[in-house]
Amino acid sequence: MAQDKKAYAEWTWVGRYRAVIALSLILAAILGNMSLFEKTYLTKRLNAAHIVEFLGFGAALVLGWLLAQRATLVVRKEGGKAQAAVHLILPVASLIVTALAYSVVLLVVKPFLGVIMIKVINWFFILLIVACAAWLVMAVFDKSAPMTDFLTGESGRK
Repeated sequence: MAQDKKAYAEWTWVGRYRAVIALSLILAAILGNMSLFEKTYLTKRLNAAHIVEFLGFGAALVLGWLLAQRATLVVRKEGGKAQAAVHLILPVASLIVTALAYSVVLLVVKPFLGVIMIKVINWFFILLIVACAAWLVMAVFDKSAPMTDFLTGESGRK
């Protein structure tokens, strides 16, 4: 019982991360759709709504990745059955965050770029996303034995 409470206490920080991520997303969406923010321009093509959405959605992405990083450290420390998939947490989080970051970055960058620079940004994110996907594939390939044991139930029989 005491060990269960300790294990639970080790993961209470997840709720705080989730609350801050949710609040960041909600505030970005609400403020970004307010007419005050939509009608107030910093430049001819960049308004306050774009900026507040960039900050809110960007903060949520950064916090999501930090959540995955901390989860990786906690799972490594605790061990157990989740240890079989610990090597996948950061590659999966990085792939998701990188794919979502493209739209977030475009909120504030696109108004200042021409067609050629937008193509450069597109290719930059394509390369980042492919690199994260390759990292995930290599993580599965390199560490697939413990995961296979876990998924097939062999880990408990050894």
